[in-house]
Amino acid sequence: MTKDYSIQTVQNAMQILRLFNAEKDEWTLTEIAQAKAMSISTTKRLLDILEVYGYLTKGAGGLKKYRLGLSVLKLSGIVKTRFEITKEAQQLLNKLLEDFVETVHIGVLEGTHTVYLDKLDSRYPVHLSTYIGKQSPVYCTGCGKVMMAFKNKKEQDEIIQQIVNEGFYPFTSKTVRNAAELREHLLQIKKQGYAASTDEYQEGITSIAAPIYDYNDTVAAAISVTGPTKRMEIPEIIEGVVKTANEFSKSMGYIPN
Repeated sequence: MTKDYSIQTVQNAMQILRLFNAEKDEWTLTEIAQAKAMSISTTKRLLDILEVYGYLTKGAGGLKKYRLGLSVLKLSGIVKTRFEITKEAQQLLNKLLEDFVETVHIGVLEGTHTVYLDKLDSRYPVHLSTYIGKQSPVYCTGCGKVMMAFKNKKEQDEIIQQIVNEGFYPFTSKTVRNAAELREHLLQIKKQGYAASTDEYQEGITSIAAPIYDYNDTVAAAISVTGPTKRMEIPEIIEGVVKTANEFSKSMGYIPN
C-alpha cells in the first residue's frame, strides 16, 4: 500500500464523517457513495473500518442506515474540555440572553468556518440556520468576521486566500463578494472592536459579535447576539456584547493591557 493511497483513504474516511450533521444524521451506504462519488465497494470498506473503531454505528432494519458512534462523542468531550465554559462564564451568557431576549452564540474559528460551541435560543420563535457544531462561513457571520479581524496579518491573509480558493458564495444580496470587500470590513471591525453583520448570511437577520481573548492574549472565540433585524436594539446590544466578551475573556485568564 503506497503512502499516497493511505493518505487518500484517510481523507475519504474524514469526508464521510463530515457528511453527518443535525440536518441529516443518518445515511445509507448508497447515499454516502453517491454523495462522495465513490464506488459501493470502496465506500463499504471505509464504513466497515469506521464502524469497527466506533466512529459509526449501523442501525437495524432493511436500509441499515449509518449514524455517528460513541467514539465521536468521546472526541467532542475533549474539545469541550479544551474550551471549557465555566459556571461563571455560563452565567454571563445567560444574562446576555436575559437582557436582550435574542439568541446567543459562542463560536470558534476552524479554517474558513465558524463552528458554534454553544447556543442559547431566544424564547421568541425565529428560524436561524445555526446549531451547536454547525459550520458557517467566516466571511458573512458576525463571529467569523470578528475573529478574523483580530488575527495577525499572516494568519488573516492565509484565511482570505483559502476563501478565495473556495469561492465567495452569495447567500444574500449583501454577502461579501470578494477579498477586497472583506478586508475593508475587517479593518472597520478591528477599529471599532466588534462586528455587525446584517442580512449577510440570512435575509432579515442581524448578528452582533465581539472577540473573546484567552490567557495568551489571543482571540480564542467570539460571542454574538443574533436575531431579526427589526427587533434588534443595535446600540444597546453592541454595548452588552462587548461588555460580556470582556468579562468572558477575564474568566479565561485574560488580563487587559
